[in-house]
Amino acid sequence: MISFQKSAVLFFALALAVMFMLETASAGVIYRAIAKRDYEDSDSDPDLETSAKLINGVFKGKTEGDATFYGVGLGACGFTNTNDEMIFAMPAVMFDPSPNGNPYQNPNCGKEAIVTRRVGGVKKRVRVICVDRCVGCKYGDIDLSPAAFNMIASPDEGRVKVEVRFTGKPPRGPKGPKGPKV
Repeated sequence: MISFQKSAVLFFALALAVMFMLETASAGVIYRAIAKRDYEDSDSDPDLETSAKLINGVFKGKTEGDATFYGVGLGACGFTNTNDEMIFAMPAVMFDPSPNGNPYQNPNCGKEAIVTRRVGGVKKRVRVICVDRCVGCKYGDIDLSPAAFNMIASPDEGRVKVEVRFTGKPPRGPKGPKGPKV
């Protein structure tokens, strides 16, 4: 027969395990609900339906162009990033000029964009953060990290047509680009 102390410990361990499973499950549901709401909110923001324009040095609105991907590292914004982060390089014609000629101080650095690709009737989206400038990109194009590109296309495709919505806001997620902002 199990002693009272052993049964109390087993009951407590079982209760903790159930609470942990419920907490993890509810956190996932809450996260998915917030992510869904954020995407729905971005679709209904009237400022994001207009053509992208420069407002106080920051782009806001939408453009259409090509998405490509590149091997990331130290970017124009002063962040050292890795290929698995959800980041992008803005076309130089949209990024420049920077205050005092210092790209680390560019107001587009750290700002969010939502990249959407329509494949058939399906929308594939990814939220990315500006950390670099793309010299070879035309106005409206976007150069994504490999991880971000993989969210909307296969690397074999190389270049795909997308819609880019510059929110002009800092990222909403818990993880932003790494590195100091000088």
